[in-house]
Amino acid sequence: MSKKHRKFASGAIRDIDENKEDYIETISWTAFKRYAKYMTSKKKKYGSGNFKKGIPIESYEQSLVRHLQKYLENKYEEGVVEKEEDHLSAMVFNIFGILHEEERNNKKN
Repeated sequence: MSKKHRKFASGAIRDIDENKEDYIETISWTAFKRYAKYMTSKKKKYGSGNFKKGIPIESYEQSLVRHLQKYLENKYEEGVVEKEEDHLSAMVFNIFGILHEEERNNKKN
């Protein structure tokens, strides 16, 4: 058997895990659940998968900075700016959006 495979007590073999993404140990499922709740709450307003249609990176950047400003004002300056909005999840959305568009652009090139 090649070093690229591993063998289990049952006799089954599989490729080794080397150089494969680890979605179990590298993701905070608590944070992921909060983000999913945020995204689900936006489906009614924007539709399911709206971002997949393509949004310019500059739009994500502008929104990211606005949500950062609101988050910081609320946290450090006793602000009351859109307190009902989950600004951290909105920032994650915008960062993921930038990543999404960069990867789409890389696939085109």
